[in-house]
Amino acid sequence: MRKSGLIFVLVAAAVALAAASVSHDAPAMRFQMPQSRPLSFSPRSTEAFLPLLARGKPAPKPKNPLEKAGDILKSAAGASKNFWTAAAAGGFAGTCMFPVDTAKVRMQSCAQSEQAMAFASRTYRSTFQTIGKVAKEEGFFALYKGLLPVIIGSAPEMAVQVATYEWARDYAAKKLNKDKFAFDIQLIAGSFSGFAHVAASNPMEVLKIRGQVLGAAGGGIVGAVKEVGFKGLYKGVGACWSRDIPFSAIYFPAYALTKKKLEDKGYNPFLCSMGAGLFAGVLGAAPTTPCDVVKTRLQSPRPGAIPYKGVRDCVARMAAEEGLGSFFTGVVPRVGRVAPYLALSLTSYEIIKAAIIVAEKKAKEGTLFKFGAVDPKAKKGQAKGKGKGKK
Repeated sequence: MRKSGLIFVLVAAAVALAAASVSHDAPAMRFQMPQSRPLSFSPRSTEAFLPLLARGKPAPKPKNPLEKAGDILKSAAGASKNFWTAAAAGGFAGTCMFPVDTAKVRMQSCAQSEQAMAFASRTYRSTFQTIGKVAKEEGFFALYKGLLPVIIGSAPEMAVQVATYEWARDYAAKKLNKDKFAFDIQLIAGSFSGFAHVAASNPMEVLKIRGQVLGAAGGGIVGAVKEVGFKGLYKGVGACWSRDIPFSAIYFPAYALTKKKLEDKGYNPFLCSMGAGLFAGVLGAAPTTPCDVVKTRLQSPRPGAIPYKGVRDCVARMAAEEGLGSFFTGVVPRVGRVAPYLALSLTSYEIIKAAIIVAEKKAKEGTLFKFGAVDPKAKKGQAKGKGKGKK
């Protein structure tokens, strides 16, 4: 009875307290707690609340002028590395294919100055006949007359061409929200690349053609620049644009898409570059040969009896006086030079770039000039094996 009475009293007290809390407000506390304030993110409050975070990660100190200059030199060194890589690749490919280019220019210039003669009576009629005739009559090195401007101009030419293509491709893909391998993106990027390429290559083309046509009589680069003048270095720039813009618009999409298809099938990446470059070069060079013929005629130092007034005048007179076949003079050496040249230059660029990456990695590890050096990880493994053997 006592236990049941005690339980009854406790239950009654609990019910009374619950009713009181529901029907009345809670009694005010005798000592009021201060109101909470929002956290301040000043340095003092941060150190007070988060001492480890504030003291463990101090704000970076501003760099002095010497450190800023060092960063600029590092970025310049990275850019110059790509520049000289492009120079080496372009110079190598240009040197290999230059005799073929000389034959093309001689054939196109010959067709201009000897247009009244029958084809069989002309001085230069085919690629190998031209190369053999020049080497026999003028010496082997006459085939390389005009090479120096190509080597000097190969670095800015290739750097501008590739850099503009990559920038335009990435920018167009981002703006249009498309994949960078989409055909229209590649077409836009190739067109921009061809436009920018002419600005770097036109002076080189003028000096190159002068050396190829005149041979030893053309003199050196300094004398040629003085005689031609700055305005003369951009002679035929309109014809150059009409050749290089459609060529790049064909070449770069064909190269990128073909290379991607070959790499997806698991072929060697360098073989993919070479095969894609050859295919794209043939595809771009053949249909743009008429523009190349017009450009060569406008830039030739032997303009013929009546010089051309411009691109329109050249096209109209060629069609009326020589027929449509004259626009494809030198198509074989042009395709035979352009396709291997671009395939070699792009493949050489990728090979040299990969070799530089490997050399930089070995330089960081300190094994660049240590022939037969053992990998540090392999050394650790050998040391552990010897330690276990001794035990």
